[in-house]
Amino acid sequence: MPTPAEVLDYANSNNIRWVNLQFIGTDGKFNKTTISARELTEDSFEDGISCGDLKEVYGWSEDGEMLLLPDANTYGRVPWEANAMRVICDVIVSGNKGRFLKDPRYAAERAEVNAKAMGITATAVTPEMEFYIFDAVTVDKITPGRGPNYLVDAREAPWNPSPLWNATNGAYLSQPFDSLFSARTQVSEVMEDNFRYVVTKHFHGRSPSSQQSLTLGTMPLKASADATATAKFVVRNLAFIANSAPTFMPLPIFGERGSELALHFSLLKGKENLFYDQKDSYAQISSHARYFIGGLLEHAPAMALFTNPTTNSYKRLLADPKYVAWGRRSNGSAVKVPNEKKNDRLNKGITYMVPDPTANPYLAYAVILAAGLDGIKSKADPGDPVDTNIQGMSARERKAAGVKYLPSNLIEAIDYLESDNKFLKGVISSELLGDLLEAKIGEQKEHNLRTSAYEFEKYFNL
Repeated sequence: MPTPAEVLDYANSNNIRWVNLQFIGTDGKFNKTTISARELTEDSFEDGISCGDLKEVYGWSEDGEMLLLPDANTYGRVPWEANAMRVICDVIVSGNKGRFLKDPRYAAERAEVNAKAMGITATAVTPEMEFYIFDAVTVDKITPGRGPNYLVDAREAPWNPSPLWNATNGAYLSQPFDSLFSARTQVSEVMEDNFRYVVTKHFHGRSPSSQQSLTLGTMPLKASADATATAKFVVRNLAFIANSAPTFMPLPIFGERGSELALHFSLLKGKENLFYDQKDSYAQISSHARYFIGGLLEHAPAMALFTNPTTNSYKRLLADPKYVAWGRRSNGSAVKVPNEKKNDRLNKGITYMVPDPTANPYLAYAVILAAGLDGIKSKADPGDPVDTNIQGMSARERKAAGVKYLPSNLIEAIDYLESDNKFLKGVISSELLGDLLEAKIGEQKEHNLRTSAYEFEKYFNL
């Protein structure tokens, strides 16, 4: 892992003049302030840097002034800015230099600490992220009372006059129909060459209208959240330079399946993969893996506020439903146990299929780990796997198979969380949770007040 001295050597040898100090908000977006490279010293990595009043991002802190503490592991040159690099920062409080409890990165760190307290030496997370890159999007934000008004232009969309569109399914398209292959390749190369995060594969997404898919390399939980946030940062900036309009909205296009953020998890103890058991006849998974799955299923509705944090998230869960169940197939179950490769001692794990890319990765990854660890501690029984097509079942068939449902909107997600949150103790601070709940209740209210185009179409002449 890089040392502060190595970061400073990199800045000097690469003629870096400006350092962007990035820090994450509750909403999962990077904020930044920029300092001269002369101001970054080895002491900065120990004492923190005062960069103005951060209450504009986090609200008032009763504990004192907030400082930014650079993380040497996260440096990288920003290729679209002249002579600039970035470093992701933790947020600390002046005086005792303790961690600021509303910093989402601290939640990810606490989740890893809890895992180590249970004898787990490392977490391994592999994110597979979907998103769209449109040619242009216009939204009337000035006069919402005038009526719903947004326009999306995508070269691969059915309504576009381009011959590149595909009617129903975009998965694994080749060129020229995969018209943004070069854009994904550029994103992948910037991730690897500038920020040192591995991209294992990329391909056209399942939805036809210019959807993209990017799979990042396996990393410890906090580093994986850093990589996920960085990928969104890179996509947005490179698309902006190309005069395109990227979005991580779960369901921006009616009639498509939308974007998910599938997360592959495993736990290690030394060199031992705790989720692997060669003797298991179902999927070569251990009792630890089954208990972890049990925890995920038990707490899936309560986790939804973190894994699916927007009103649009629940539109995607209607378009591409996920159910509280598990199995070896991508059949609508919340948890998939990949089993295509036998005796895969190193990579055996489970994949949580519920999250979408609007999730704050630090909070979402932390609560998923917390739920799984709670399952291990309580030896939670996940029930029998369901390998039939859950999405094609009737409600009666799902009930007979023990399949349960996720929340259908933010308010239901909040209700579930309020009745099931003990598993988050020591991971999500009450201060951060309070801010999040207040923001999400407000978003649902604003959403409910907005008239939609569908309502005009359906009800105008009643």
